[in-house]
Amino acid sequence: MKAPKLYLIPGFLTNKTIYKDFLEDSRFDCEVLEFIPTESAEETIEDYAERLSEKINDSAPFSILGTSFGGILAVEISKHIQPDSLVFISSVKNRKEMNPLMRWKNSSSLLDFVPSKLVKKTIEAGYTIGSKIIPDLREIDNDSINEMVHSIDGRLEKWIIKKINTWQGENPVENYLHLHGDKDHVFPIKNIKNCEVIKGGNHNMILTKSEEIRNRVFDFITQKIS
Repeated sequence: MKAPKLYLIPGFLTNKTIYKDFLEDSRFDCEVLEFIPTESAEETIEDYAERLSEKINDSAPFSILGTSFGGILAVEISKHIQPDSLVFISSVKNRKEMNPLMRWKNSSSLLDFVPSKLVKKTIEAGYTIGSKIIPDLREIDNDSINEMVHSIDGRLEKWIIKKINTWQGENPVENYLHLHGDKDHVFPIKNIKNCEVIKGGNHNMILTKSEEIRNRVFDFITQKIS
């Protein structure tokens, strides 16, 4: 059985690299919605998602899977085009599920004075150090992930950090699957409602729990045609 079209949206600091297993899994018909440049520093997440939605062919049934920040974009995209379902991986469905620090209005105000190049260098340095001492990062560190992190330009990342605490969204889609790890430190499980818990899953579980996640996603998006 072949699953309906599934659009995959990466998260913060990531790209199609995190969906390698999905793309190689013959059960899925997948397409990654790569990030597009922002129009300006003032562009909202809502407007960005509307532009990103133009890359989706909605003439046939489809679902959207968003990982981390990609789940937020999936929520906003679904307000412009109607997917059959949404899948959230290590993400949030509304503002209440966000980490309290991300909801703090002035948490990123200092970024106004930080050049994008410095944001890039800081993130790269943080990953280089973190991949040696932080278990969650050390677990996924390899050449592909290292290349992915070092491919950022800092502009988009600065914009995401600035805009995420302004997001007020709420998931409008009733047919959804939310898979969340009980060891997720970015979006703690205690704040997440109506999800299926992945035991031992952290924020990187799209990589570390790939087979379990893919099997559950396949069962979910094919349940209507089985």
